[in-house]
Formats: sequence, structure tokens, C-alpha cells
Amino acid sequence: MLRFSPSPTRDICLQDIRIALLNYLVAQQTNDTLLLRIADTNKEKVIEGKDTEIVQILEKFAIKDDLRYHQSEHLNLHQTLAIQLLENHKAFLCKCVDKEKCEQDCQNLTEDELKIFKDKKEPFVIRIIGDKDIDSFIILHTDSTPSYDFACACDDIFDDINYVIEDIKHLHHSTKQIYIKSKLGYDKKCIYTHIADIEDTISLQTLFEEGFIPDAIINYLLSMGYDDVPYEIFTLPDAIKWYDINKISQENIKFDIDKLKKINQKHLMALDDKELSKVFGFADADIGKVAKIYLENTQTIKELEDKIKPIFTPKDFECECKDDMLTIQKVLFDAPLLDTLDELEEYIIKHTNLTKENIKEPLKRLITNSSKEVELQKIYPLIKFYLLEVIS
Repeated sequence: MLRFSPSPTRDICLQDIRIALLNYLVAQQTNDTLLLRIADTNKEKVIEGKDTEIVQILEKFAIKDDLRYHQSEHLNLHQTLAIQLLENHKAFLCKCVDKEKCEQDCQNLTEDELKIFKDKKEPFVIRIIGDKDIDSFIILHTDSTPSYDFACACDDIFDDINYVIEDIKHLHHSTKQIYIKSKLGYDKKCIYTHIADIEDTISLQTLFEEGFIPDAIINYLLSMGYDDVPYEIFTLPDAIKWYDINKISQENIKFDIDKLKKINQKHLMALDDKELSKVFGFADADIGKVAKIYLENTQTIKELEDKIKPIFTPKDFECECKDDMLTIQKVLFDAPLLDTLDELEEYIIKHTNLTKENIKEPLKRLITNSSKEVELQKIYPLIKFYLLEVIS
């Protein structure tokens, strides 16, 4: 079994998603179980609703867990195993509650000293006894809640976790967790893989706001530091077939927004036209085709919205060609359905005093709400059924 153990004490980040993706990939490839374990034992730092947010984000990335629970549900298990270590003289009560290390030789308290200590009801923690390579460290806090490492080790035993994929920043945690499991007499082999960090990254929320889609982010994250990616553009189901976690570089990788933009552009291009149109509130393949015309020079949904939405919003007539725009608008309100831009222009010329050259700029503004160069020849046939709405 594999596990992804996010903490509901902060926003989930790109590296978290990367770790979740790798756990999911390996679970799919090995036909193993993926556990979503919410690391919520530090109740003082837990942010209400973050656990739900984590689940929603994972669903957005199509990362499906097979089992799910909150670590706080196993509090009794954690406490029982801590007491077991005490009784087996592998842990001790410690008065140094706010210290990283025991500073009063609490490990060697006599029975009488312990009795006095307990009678006074002084606060204490439980520390596991270290060895020559590792100092004694806290496994149970003063409020009887487990430390992060103790809860992880106990739950890994309980869940029979045999493969752990984590951020490189968890390496020292893994060392402690392996030590705890050994003291608890658990010797089943577990593979640990630590993934190099992403440098200069930005928040996941920012990426969503800027218009990056999950498939593109997945593509980018799985490509990062991967030796010899066989395909530039791929989806998560594709990657399951060929991805090898052992080919990931152990060097930290810098986040490259420009590369992500290019990948995002290609994934948007690959979307079904009707599906793409839904981003803008339509269910019309023609609107998706309009978006793809603009996609040749844009890379995110936000950039696309800046092109598509003005077509369907009230037009700005405060320009030099205002009078011509109003003239064309009046004529088009009574126009029949015209299939091509050439037919539309001929109709306007026939029913106004404007020339072909005169109508180019006002017609472009009337349709796109912009003075920038656009491919009206391609765009008009795709929005002709919305013409009255567009020019209003």
C-alpha cells in the first residue's frame, strides 16, 4: 500500500500535487492501494475546511484514492503504542517539554523521582530512547497527542505501507519513522523514495486563476527532471503506461512558467471544441473553434477570456469610427443570416454609403470589441448565429 499524507494546516502546493501524482502512478502501475491519510494530529494548526479542499483539488487532478481517513481517528492507537514503548523501556517520561533534546537526564530518573514527578502532576512528554546515531525525540506531547513522526510510523505499521514516496524535505522524518518502527518491533521492508524539490514555484491557486488546466499541470510536473520523456504532450492515463519513477532526477528543479504555458496551450488545443466552449459558458463547438483561432497567439484560459468575452459583451463606441459602427449596427439588425464575411460585407456596402475599405475597422470593433488585428474571415462564420447578440 502507498499513502499520500497532506496536512490541513496550509495550502496544498505544486510539490504536494507532484508527490500525490507519483504515488497514484505507482499504485496504478503495481495494482496497489492508495491511501489518502489526512495528517491532522496537530489540532492547534489545523485550518477548518482544508481537508475538504485537499480532496477537491485531488479530484480536479483525477487522483483517486482507494482508502481515506484522518490521522486523529487513530489517537488511541498512537497512545497505546507509546505506552508499549514505555513499558518495554524503549521510551521515557521527560520534563523538558519545550526542548528539542532532553536536558535534565530524565531518562535516568529513579522510581522515587518519577513518583514525586507524577504526584506533582507536572507536564511531561514521552521521548523514544535514541542511540549513537539519533537523539532521543518526542513521540507524545504534553496533551497526549502524537508527534508527526510517531503518528506516521504507527499508521504506516497499521496500514501496512510498503512504499513511501515523499518530498526530499521529509528525509529526516523518514529516518525517525524507520527508527520508531524498529523500536516497535516492525521489520517489514518498506521502500522510501524522496523526490527533489521545485524551486521558484508559484501557488496552485495562482495557476488556476491564470488559466492553467489540470492536464497541463500534470504533464509539466511529471516531465520535470524526468530522464528522456518519450512524449512532449501526454495525459495522466498515458503516463501510467510508461512512467518510471526511478528516472526522476535527484537535483532540485526550477519552475519554468514559460514551459508550462507552452504545454498548457497544446493541451487547450487538444480539447474537444465543445468542451473548450464550456469554459466560456457555451456548449457550442463553433465557439470552441473561435477559441482555437485565438489560441494560436495565447496560452492560458485567462488570455483566451480576454479575447472571447469581449465578443459577447456590450460594445465600446467611443472611437473615431463611432458613426460607422452605429450605421453598420443599424443595418445588421435587419439583415438575413449571411454565411460568410464576404457576404456580410457586401450586404453592408449595399445598404450603406460605406466602401469595403471603410467598413473594415468599424466591423472589426463591432464584432470583437477590439482594434487589434483579428481573423474575421475565420471568426465570423463561427459566430454568425450570435450576430445580433454580438453587435448589441
